[in-house]
Amino acid sequence: MKLSTRARYALRMMVAIARREESHAPVSLDDVSNITSISKRYLEQVAMGLKGAGLLRGVRGRSGGYLLTRPAPDISVGEIVEASIGPINVVDCVLEPETCSKVDACSTRWVYERINSGITGVLNGLALQDLLDHQANGSTPTDRCPDVQAPESDQGED
Repeated sequence: MKLSTRARYALRMMVAIARREESHAPVSLDDVSNITSISKRYLEQVAMGLKGAGLLRGVRGRSGGYLLTRPAPDISVGEIVEASIGPINVVDCVLEPETCSKVDACSTRWVYERINSGITGVLNGLALQDLLDHQANGSTPTDRCPDVQAPESDQGED
């Protein structure tokens, strides 16, 4: 599975806003654009999905911008990804078995279910705070995702 540009940009946007959360001031899309090098027009589209999912709230006015609706440790990476692209689903028949006429006799559907479950488990096992912590000190929270090995570049940095 390949994460879409929209999902990656949503993660980058949320990290940028969370990083500025300590100031308790809304973060403007201009600021997010400068931090992330993502166009303001694209960020506007991404923000709509994140607001719709209840992950961001907008503040109007001259000093307006966006704030997280919950603390970074309470927002999962899975929520962010799904807010931007919809439910994780590697093959249609996993979430919608009625879309396939061969679902009852399919010998591979269980593989797709396991892949889907593994991906959602990893994404939901990581919090926005984990992304901030990793950026700050290189830590990788493999304790919450025991089946996932840290990338080679992260191993041995404990």
